[in-house]
Amino acid sequence: MLVALGAFVLCGVGLALAQRHAALEEAVRDAEVTTTLLASRVVQPALPRTPLDPAEVDPAFDQVVRERVLAAPITQVRVLDEDGLVVYATDSSVVGQQEPLTPAQLDALRNGTTVATAVGDEGPDPTRLLGDREGQSLDVGVGVRSPSDQALLVQTRQPYEAVWLTSRTVWLSLLPSFVLALTLLYLAKIGFAYRLTRSLYGVQAEREQLLVTALAAADRERTLIASDLHDGVVQGLAGASWTLTDVANRTRSGGQPEVADTIAETARSLRQWVRELRSLIVTVTPPALHSEGLRATLTDLTATLDAREITVELDVQVSDTLSETTESLVYRVAQEAIRNVIRHAHASRVQLLVTQDDGWLRLTLTDDGQGFDATAVSARRRGSVGLTLLAALVQQRGGTLRVESAVGDGTTVTLVLPEQGAPDPDVTGGERARAGALR
Repeated sequence: MLVALGAFVLCGVGLALAQRHAALEEAVRDAEVTTTLLASRVVQPALPRTPLDPAEVDPAFDQVVRERVLAAPITQVRVLDEDGLVVYATDSSVVGQQEPLTPAQLDALRNGTTVATAVGDEGPDPTRLLGDREGQSLDVGVGVRSPSDQALLVQTRQPYEAVWLTSRTVWLSLLPSFVLALTLLYLAKIGFAYRLTRSLYGVQAEREQLLVTALAAADRERTLIASDLHDGVVQGLAGASWTLTDVANRTRSGGQPEVADTIAETARSLRQWVRELRSLIVTVTPPALHSEGLRATLTDLTATLDAREITVELDVQVSDTLSETTESLVYRVAQEAIRNVIRHAHASRVQLLVTQDDGWLRLTLTDDGQGFDATAVSARRRGSVGLTLLAALVQQRGGTLRVESAVGDGTTVTLVLPEQGAPDPDVTGGERARAGALR
C-alpha cells in the first residue's frame, strides 16, 4: 500500500501539472476569443473608409477603441498593416513604428484568423506560453479588412500575469474534484487489498490446519503400527527365542552339543532382531514433542545410532517457544534422515546440528557414509522416498529441504524452515520450486 500510495502521489502530481498546463492554454484561448469578438464586432465596423494614416488619427475611431475595447485586462490596442507599420495605437509613442511580423501573424492578417504571441523582454516569442509570468505580456492579433479593403492586424495586449491568474482560477476550481477522485480510488484499492490479504491469510491458515491434520493422522497410524508390533510380533519372537534357548540347553544335556550350539545361535539371532524391532518401535512411535521438547526427543532419536556403534555429535540450540507444527517437521526430517543413515549410509559418524536465527530454523545432518550419485539414481529407485514426501510438506510451510551427496563423500541433509511461514531469504524462487526434486 505504501508503494501504491507513492504511485498515486506521482500520478496525481503529473496529472495536476498537466491539468495546470491545460488551464493555462484555456485562458489563452479565452483571450483569443475575446480579441476576435472585439475585432469583428467593434473595431472593424468603426474603421474609417479611408486607409488609416499614422500621421493623422481618426478621433471617432480612437474614441470607440478607447471606450469599448481598452478595458481590463487589455492594456493596449494596436493596428498594423501588412508591412508591420503601426498605423494606430492607444499608446501614441509606438504609432509609426515598424515591427517585423512573424509568419503566423502574417498568415492571420491575410486570412482573417487569430494568433497569440507571448512577448518578453527580448521581444515576441513564438511559444505561446512563458515560464516566467513577471514582466511578460500576451499579444493576440486578428486579421480584418477595412472598408477600403486594406488588410490590417488588430492586436490587443494584456499582462501575462492576468492570463496566469485566470488559468489559476480555472485550475483551482477543478483541483478538488480531481483530488477527491484520486482519494476515492485509493480508498477503494485499500479495501480491495484488505480483502485480498484476509483471503490470503485464510488460505495460509487452512494450509496450516491441513498440515497439522495430516501429521496427526500419520502419528495415529504410526502409533497403531508400533502397538501391533510390540504386542504381536515382538512378543512372539521374544518368546520363541527363549524357547529355543531352553531347547538348546536340553539338547546339550542329551549329548548333542553341535545341534545345541546351532539352536543357541538361532536364539541369539532372534533376540538381536527383537532388539532391532524395539529400536524401530522407538523411532516409529511419535514422541510427545511439545511436552518433552525438541532437544530431548532428538536425543532419544539419536540413541538408536549409539546402539549401532555410530558416533553421534548432537547440538540443539533452539528456544522452547517453537510451534507444534515446526517441532514436528524438524523431528520428522531428522527421523527420516537417521533411518537412511542406518539403512543405506554405512556411516561411522553422524553430526546433527539444529540452530535458530532471526526467525529461521535450520537443521543440518551430515554423515561420513558411502554417499550416492544423486543425479544418477532417483529416490524412488533407491527405495527411500520419505525425504521427498517430507519436502512437499516443508515447501507448504514456506521452507526448503535439500539433500546433497556424492559417492564416497557422505550425505548432508539441510532443512531451512521459517518459524512463522516467512519466505526463505537465502533461497531463490527457483530453488523453492525444485525443493521436491531432492538430490
